[in-house]
Amino acid sequence: MTRWLAMVTLVVVAGAVRGWDCVCNPRECEALEPSGCPGLGIVVWDPCRCCKVCARTLGEDCGGFSGTCEPGLRCYEGSCTPIT
Repeated sequence: MTRWLAMVTLVVVAGAVRGWDCVCNPRECEALEPSGCPGLGIVVWDPCRCCKVCARTLGEDCGGFSGTCEPGLRCYEGSCTPIT
């Protein structure tokens, strides 16, 4: 019984971790110009390095799958804040 429970736990944990993988299809990426981005209009790679996206700007969520802050900002506690 213990062996069966350990196996089920392993499968569930492995499935949950696998769910965080990137699924990338560059053909599904939208064309993006810097003029279409808020803030400084900076274009960066998404967290999966598949598509180009707008860099996050002041007050926006950041980090991990939320994205990268534009230059002059840092990701602090999940929000883009000024570098001081």
